[in-house]
Amino acid sequence: MEKIACLVIGAALAVVVMTLLPVVRMQAGMGADMAVATEGAGAGMSEITAMHQHPPREISPDLPEPGLTHLMFPDAMDGYSIQILPRNFTFTPAGINRVPVFNEGHAHVYVNGAKVARVYAPWFHLPGAALRPGRNEVTVTLNANDHGEWSRNGVPISSTVQVQGPLASR
Repeated sequence: MEKIACLVIGAALAVVVMTLLPVVRMQAGMGADMAVATEGAGAGMSEITAMHQHPPREISPDLPEPGLTHLMFPDAMDGYSIQILPRNFTFTPAGINRVPVFNEGHAHVYVNGAKVARVYAPWFHLPGAALRPGRNEVTVTLNANDHGEWSRNGVPISSTVQVQGPLASR
């Protein structure tokens, strides 16, 4: 029951953070309890954009602009649980590889610039094996059904968090 209570409290905290503080930068001294995303486009994305082969998809100026924040919670067994908190965006797994629909699609998860997953829901488990020892940068992008990154002025809509990877083996 304590774990469920912690998840509920964590989700409530995420909603508060997303509502009141849409742009939060993780401080180095935040600790291991939770990593909060740096919302925005462009921070650390040049390497990802260069590696990604799908063209950016500009968001519609006629619709509410999508946004993105993600939280990372250390998993007691391994790695991190990622909570993806999009705004004005709907996950549509049944629409994959179909004609893009504005403000719909899925997410891509990158670790240190390398794509590690395609995600169709707000929660994802990132295994510790995906992280190198020390500081890692985890970025989430919002993607259209054709995998193109939803973008604002050519810059992907993304969220980036820095987390600590596993300790090096001795």
